[in-house]
Amino acid sequence: MSAGKNEAVEARKRSHSATQVEHENGVLVLVHDFDAPRELLFDAWTKPEHFARWFGPKGATMPYCTVDLRVGGTLHFFLRVPGDVDVWCKGIFHEIEQPTRLVFTWHFSNEAGERVERPGFPIETTVAVTFAGHAQGTRITVRQEGLLIDQGEIQGWREGFDRLDVLLRKISNGAARRQHDGEDS
Repeated sequence: MSAGKNEAVEARKRSHSATQVEHENGVLVLVHDFDAPRELLFDAWTKPEHFARWFGPKGATMPYCTVDLRVGGTLHFFLRVPGDVDVWCKGIFHEIEQPTRLVFTWHFSNEAGERVERPGFPIETTVAVTFAGHAQGTRITVRQEGLLIDQGEIQGWREGFDRLDVLLRKISNGAARRQHDGEDS
């Protein structure tokens, strides 16, 4: 097995066991510890070039993603999930406390960002993400309100966290290599 595949398998093992999940009364709460500084995690959530690489379940791709990071600004993306329906989503940022908290609402949309209904799914949910530093890195708590039943969201978040673990290591390793290369100059 290649080094990249080994890394992904190990990240999945750590991530699934490390993600605490509660879902009741329409509120989904996930808590996960990442071995990375909270500034890097905040960037992974708010920079489209990072968000597009980790968000969604295993195998998902995000060919389009924009982020206008300001209160009232938008998150708009197209998510392609193998074996599932391709979806456009749009969110509006309500709170931004860099690097400790994000709150946004989101809903299904079309390519133009106009709200569309998807039968059986909520019209809109509210997502609050907190980034708390701790000895091993950062604890993220995601609270998604408005989900009466789980329709794959738990799996999507967990698998997204697996992908985020791998991305964070790649970013950190790349930064360490760049720093090392700079020292040799």
